Amino acid sequence: MSKLFFFDIDGTLIECNKDIYSIQESTRNALSQLQDQGDDVFLATGRCKCFILDGVMDYPFSGYVTCNGAYVEYKGKSVYKKIISAEAIKKTHELCKERNMAYYFEGNDHIYILNKTNPKHIEFKDNWGMKEEVIVDQFDVNSIETYIGMIVVNSKDDIQPMVERLSPYFDIQRHQSEFSFDLTLKGESKAKGIEKLVEALGKDMKDTIAFGDGRNDIEMLSHVGLSIAMGNAAIEAKEVAQYVTDDVDKDGIVKALHHFSLI
Repeated sequence: MSKLFFFDIDGTLIECNKDIYSIQESTRNALSQLQDQGDDVFLATGRCKCFILDGVMDYPFSGYVTCNGAYVEYKGKSVYKKIISAEAIKKTHELCKERNMAYYFEGNDHIYILNKTNPKHIEFKDNWGMKEEVIVDQFDVNSIETYIGMIVVNSKDDIQPMVERLSPYFDIQRHQSEFSFDLTLKGESKAKGIEKLVEALGKDMKDTIAFGDGRNDIEMLSHVGLSIAMGNAAIEAKEVAQYVTDDVDKDGIVKALHHFSLI
């Protein structure tokens, strides 16, 4: 029976903090072996499509579970999507304007932000490989389609007000970094996105295998047939995974695939 493999990007396929901005050759070869065996290989990421780095997007994945599950695509066709309301974007905009913070609302083709000149934005954009050409800071909140948000706070003092104001709309998940967070729509997750894809393909969740490292991978790692956390993963992700492999830069994915005789 063919399998469905799901790979997170940051901290799993790449590691920006270690200047690994593309899928390593050994991992590419392993993914191709899976595809040659008849398995499907997917991305499962918090990023939207236009925020995925070229060094990842240039691999021929079968499809994408993006925006922490709120947008799902298989072979170029949308399978599922959940759109952020204009009200939720307005509330985030008001909060960030008051406290001089950076936000990001992500669609397939553009990322909508408050201010391109904000130093926090520039630092975040450069660190995570966000392309300048997809960034828009002048837009009509009622005419855009986005599926996930992010926010960068200035200090710990901003966290509680952010949670109080935005938790009615979003599940707020801290990145490995102390001051940036995913704003995932309530009820959405990578696990739900995978379930929607599995249902659309007429497959079974027992045939799903996932690799991840972050807090936004916890639901995914808890629901798939076989879950593998990277060696560099957050403690919370390791606790729910069935197996912990090595770090990104130490061929963690390849080692786990060999461990389970999947290649």
